[in-house]
Amino acid sequence: MNENPPPTEPTRHFATRCEPKHSEPEHGDDQCCEANITETNEGEPVRNQARFQLSLREYIGLLTIAMLGMGLFASITRLRSATDELARLRAETGYLSDTEAGQIAAARAPSDQPLTYRVRIRVPTPEVGSPPLKYRLAYSSVWPRNSAKPAWFGAVPVPPGESLVTLRVMEDPRDDRWKISALISSESGNKRMATALPPNQVRIFRGSHDVISTGIPRGQTFAAAGDQTIRVLDERWLVGEGSLMLYGDKPPEEDQIGIYAELQPDLGTL
Repeated sequence: MNENPPPTEPTRHFATRCEPKHSEPEHGDDQCCEANITETNEGEPVRNQARFQLSLREYIGLLTIAMLGMGLFASITRLRSATDELARLRAETGYLSDTEAGQIAAARAPSDQPLTYRVRIRVPTPEVGSPPLKYRLAYSSVWPRNSAKPAWFGAVPVPPGESLVTLRVMEDPRDDRWKISALISSESGNKRMATALPPNQVRIFRGSHDVISTGIPRGQTFAAAGDQTIRVLDERWLVGEGSLMLYGDKPPEEDQIGIYAELQPDLGTL
């Protein structure tokens, strides 16, 4: 008759602690010892080692946090790259930043042709029921000696809103005369005005000379109150002994040849 094997007892855990004896030590063992003992089914005690364990929920949580961190880092990198690219494109196109209501603004725009300059300007749109304040762009190629400002040749009306200004010195193919021209392009159309240059100025513009630009810095938007003016272009050709002198805000001691343009309210005569 087959006898069933005795049931295996479950594993039991117990701890033993050795207390120091106050009596004479036996076999030289007077140290306190402490151990966790596990009794196996076979009755052989083994030492229980602590292990670091994660539940499935904790593992998924850590994995999610890691993925979110990597995604955030990638998004910040792409955003920084896009911001740099946007700043570069704005500088290349002469982007006008937002300004306060009622202000006028201007920013240099790039040009890939010699003796050609471009500027983006913006003038406020008149409010309904209020008298409109008109604006104009005055231009010139000479700043007379001992004068507080250039001798303006003419002025082109500026429509409300944003416009692109192109100042150019070139030979007119229709009559073979060198002229300085001002072109304003906007949603309402194009407006152009030109003035013939004297021979002495033509020789300077066609020659090779150093040029100092003291107008609006490139890549920046300059704003002013609606009743003020903005010198959008101030390109000075350095010719002769006078080229070694910088006058700053003082009137020049000699006629200063250059390309000058100013956005100003239209208040009558130049």
